[in-house]
Amino acid sequence: MLEQAGSMFDDMEGMLNRIKKKVYGERMDFFRKKNAQLFAEMTGFVEQAANRDQVNVKDPVNVKDQGQIEDQDRVKDKDQVEKRTEAAAQVAKAFADAVEARFAKRGKISGRSQMDINLFMIYFVFPAILLTESDCAVSLADAIRDEWRGRFRDSAQLDYATYEEISGTFKEKFLGLF
Repeated sequence: MLEQAGSMFDDMEGMLNRIKKKVYGERMDFFRKKNAQLFAEMTGFVEQAANRDQVNVKDPVNVKDQGQIEDQDRVKDKDQVEKRTEAAAQVAKAFADAVEARFAKRGKISGRSQMDINLFMIYFVFPAILLTESDCAVSLADAIRDEWRGRFRDSAQLDYATYEEISGTFKEKFLGLF
């Protein structure tokens, strides 16, 4: 499904080099435009899984069974959440497989490369997923984070942040001196 996902890491070193607030914004815009199709595919798969078999159960004519209808709606909502979670896990696995195929040498990724990949994930991939503003963006980011933590060494503490949170951590220049 996501065989080309490894291509989003093409200029990883250049994207992370000398990163400042203004540069980060420009690089994030470039990254999002370059990988828009891939992010749309990822979020679309999860959204489609959650929306499959979605039927409106409410029947305005039969009001006496309103409690039963609400129970059916809760069950359907729970099923949709489970479907979304399963689909997000599938996307996360495919994404991690593509990254591992791209960077693994003799079945392993070097510690140095893994740290660079983790940093790139935190600075670019996770915020870009969250910036899609898809209904499933958070569940997709959670699934990728969980898959990443379980699969790659030195990634047990990996977490994500939004673009705004990361961008806000850069210091502003004070009178052009700092």
